[in-house]
Formats: sequence, C-alpha cells, structure tokens
Amino acid sequence: MNLNPEHGPMLLQLAPETVADLVWATTWELHANLSNRAAHRLTQLPVIMVSLYALLDRIGARVGGPKTDAVALGGMVNAAFGTYGWRRRRLVIIGYPLWLILTPQERIAVLAHEMAHSSNGDARHGLFVGSALHSLRELRGVARFDWHEDDGLADLFAQALLALAALPVRALIFALELLLRRSSQRAEYRADELGARVAGSRAMVSMLDALTTRSPSAEGFLEPSAVVLGASDLWDELQARVAAVPDEELERRRQAAREEKARVDDTHPPTYLRMERVRQLPYVEGEVGAAEVEKVQPELEQAAYRVAGTIRDAARSALYH
Repeated sequence: MNLNPEHGPMLLQLAPETVADLVWATTWELHANLSNRAAHRLTQLPVIMVSLYALLDRIGARVGGPKTDAVALGGMVNAAFGTYGWRRRRLVIIGYPLWLILTPQERIAVLAHEMAHSSNGDARHGLFVGSALHSLRELRGVARFDWHEDDGLADLFAQALLALAALPVRALIFALELLLRRSSQRAEYRADELGARVAGSRAMVSMLDALTTRSPSAEGFLEPSAVVLGASDLWDELQARVAAVPDEELERRRQAAREEKARVDDTHPPTYLRMERVRQLPYVEGEVGAAEVEKVQPELEQAAYRVAGTIRDAARSALYH
C-alpha cells in the first residue's frame, strides 16, 4: 500500500493528537488486489478514516484477530475479509449498499463476523491454502471465455483454446472447495459466534435476516437505477426503496429462504440454520455499541459518493456492451 504524499502534513498533525503510531491515509494502490478492486467496484479512499480504524481495532481485539491494515469501500451488497501481499496484510471490504441498509448494531455484527475470519481457523484465509485458492481463481478469471460476435473468428479460436487449457485449473478449484466445504462451514458458525459476542446475538440474527430480506431489494435496485440516478441521489433512493418493502413480502422471503435452504454460497451453512444457532447463544447484549458506528458515517460519505459514480459508470457500460 502506498501513502499519498499530500496527506503527510495531516498525518504528522494527527499522529500526536490521536496517540497513534501511524494513521493510514489510503490511496488504494493495492497492486496485489487490483483485479478484486474491479470485480467488487472498489473505490479510492482519499480521506483519513480515524474513527473507522479505531472501531475496527476494537472489534478485532474482541474477536482475537490482528489489527486491520486496509479498508476498502465497494459497491456490492456484501462485506468480506481477506489478505493481500506476501506479508499477508489484512483487508476489510465494506459494501456500502449493505452498510446503508443495516442498522448501526447490525453493522457492528457484519464487521465482527468478517474480522472473525482472521482468527476462526478458516483455512480459506490461511497462508498456503488461501494463497493457492486466490492464485487459482486469478488464473480461472484470466482464462475465462469472453468472446463476442464482433471479436472475429481468430479471437474465438484463441479464447476457446485458453478456456480449454484452464479446465485443469477449474477442476483443482472444485476439488479444493469440496475438501474445504465442511471446515469452511464450521468456520462460518464460529465467526457468527464471535460476531454475536461483539455485537450481541439479537443484532447478529437481525443482520443475517437482512441478508435474506433486505439484500435482494438492494441488489435488484442498484443496476437499473444507477443509470438514471446521480451519485448524490443513489444512496437516498436505495434506502427508501428497501424501507418500502412490505412486511408481507419480507415474511415471504424468509419462508422461501427456509424452504430453499438459501445460503450465501456453498461454503456457508443455510442462513436460517445460522440464525437458529445464534439465537441459542448467551450474548444478548454486545461489547461494542452503536454509538461508535455513528462516528464512522461522516468519514465514509465522501468515498461513498465516488462508489455511486463507479456503479453508475459500470451500469452504463453494461448497457452498451
């Protein structure tokens, strides 16, 4: 990660004021993560996120994880934890649409859950297995079949050969994910437990419920609306659209998710089972309160405006592709 030299005076001023060894002012030149940045609609963060890093440090200490090295704000209705570089620096990715449709305590729950993956024994985030999976997925992405009618026959032949050569890579990814499925699901349960300890079991259950009930509305809203709405209007309209979903529809989605055993992906247990397990935990009240999240919101708003612009540009490009 490179620091923006223009932030130097601000860093020198903030360091003694905050009693911090170093205050990160990120420009998001994460060379090891450029492909993920495009895939997740990540944006640059040109402001110094003092409150955000303080919140993440406190949550990380509660879940037994190391300090966070970098935070990225993205345009997906999701959140994630990962590592980058040979030094395995810790990266937290916050999908701003998901952030907006959650309550403050639910935001703590999702951050705590993601950060718990640094200490819950999840092999997917380990040095060897995690690095191998990441490299294989990068190879799969490079070799994916991406031909269009106007590309010509020569490109069709080249794309077909590349996709054919990537079949062993795809098979190896499938085998690794199959072997890791059980341990990954146990790691998810453990991350839920650690997250409930930090945010409270009620907030964790509510956050998981939001993935089933509110997230589909956000995902359905973003792409078409991003074309016609400006960056300043997108987030307000998103919140209004999600809040307007009738209770009957939310209950229908819960029931459908239970019947279909809906889950985030194959590495996650069914969401309703995760919720039932969390309800049995004794952590009714969390260790971190909503007031700490409210300090973070002003720091995110400038970067969120740029995320909205990125989503809008991507939606327009998709229309003409």
